Amino acid sequence: MKRIGMVLVAALALAGCDDGGSAGGDAIVIGGGADATPMPDTGPMPDTGPMSDMAPEVDAAPDPEPDMGLPGECDGDPGLQPPRLNEHVAAWDPERGQMIVFGGNTAVPENCGFPAYTFETTTWLYDPAVAAEGCPPWTELQGGPSGRTRAAAAWGDGAMWVYGGRFRAGNSGPYQVLSDLWRFDPETETWSEVDQGNARPRGRFNASLVWDSTRGRLILYAGNSSGQINPTVLDDIWAFDPAAGEWSEIDVFGPAPSRRMWHAAAYDANRDRMVVYGGGDETAFANNAQYFDEVWALGLEDIGWTRLHEGGVGAPDGRFWAGLVHDTVDDTYVMFAGHDDQQLGNRNDLWVFDPADDTWSTVTAGDAFNRPANGFCDFPPDFTTIEPGTPERRNAHSVIWADGQLITFGGKTDCGATNDVWHWSPGDGWTNPVIATEGEMCIRWRANPDNCANMCF
Repeated sequence: MKRIGMVLVAALALAGCDDGGSAGGDAIVIGGGADATPMPDTGPMPDTGPMSDMAPEVDAAPDPEPDMGLPGECDGDPGLQPPRLNEHVAAWDPERGQMIVFGGNTAVPENCGFPAYTFETTTWLYDPAVAAEGCPPWTELQGGPSGRTRAAAAWGDGAMWVYGGRFRAGNSGPYQVLSDLWRFDPETETWSEVDQGNARPRGRFNASLVWDSTRGRLILYAGNSSGQINPTVLDDIWAFDPAAGEWSEIDVFGPAPSRRMWHAAAYDANRDRMVVYGGGDETAFANNAQYFDEVWALGLEDIGWTRLHEGGVGAPDGRFWAGLVHDTVDDTYVMFAGHDDQQLGNRNDLWVFDPADDTWSTVTAGDAFNRPANGFCDFPPDFTTIEPGTPERRNAHSVIWADGQLITFGGKTDCGATNDVWHWSPGDGWTNPVIATEGEMCIRWRANPDNCANMCF
């Protein structure tokens, strides 16, 4: 675990990771290094790492305009694509070969302002096989749970499950912390609210949810249960049995991870355990913020925690809102992106953790810090040295494992938020079947980088 101390480089405030409270209250640090100064938390904060989406927002698509190149006859609307989306949830339906996306937020700050949060109710279905044919891969569905962000989701028992999240009516005041459980049936393409019985976990957001396929149950872990300025960070573990329709709390004795939110989690069926990486705690909005870089595993038969890696040397930088999946082909854990505690903020590096010897290895290093800001809200086009052929740096995105490949969609970027889709597999590397319509830094998408006035346009 890394303790940042007073060096908080373009931290949570700049990543859109507001504390979920009402206006006023605790200070959030703007800027980095010794010159960082506190700024009052006045609501949802800008959605980037180093204040990079502070530049005027760009509505232009990548230049030149990509050719759809639709072969033959294609079903679907060629113009149909989700909006820039972040803080959503996603799951992979292996029976139908589709990714299911629900909820999230489309708001993006402009010129250092605070965005009007949105709470989406749309369900999107993404078919990678259709995308590979060059045909429109998205289907849009209406109806289902109320709008929310920062929920937790998992796939299991032939359905997608969504728990909790947060909601706010209007642009100020406290958030409502949700505690409902929903089930999406992909066969009928309908949602139903699930009766959870009497004993149940407290409502929360920024939590994790995995499906324990050995016992046929959901495992809910940690998160934030307070919509106020000071987060109430949790470390409890609950199991939901769909057959019995009830929750039970899982007691763990012995060493365990500290309380956390914004962590990433995955279920490893080969070893019957839940694996947890990263996140932050209640100090996430202060100068002494902590972003975790350890890897923990919870054995679900003996109910005990094991720290697989203590972080530090040989590990990814500590971060929150990363994506973690179990590569069931190579039997490894794959981690992508998130927001770090270093100079970059948003990341696009890809790492693989080998559970055979509990070691990390870098697959793609991603963008590297190049030079700092010119001034407040003014970042140069070459703020980073980009790694070609990789996704834009991001957090609050979705990452799922889909029959031999990782698929990531959307998220908060240095230039707002995005709506692209990228695939990665050990054999083929990165491919980009759905191109972003917005949210990428200028030097990455312009045909001629010399035309970039700053990082975002």
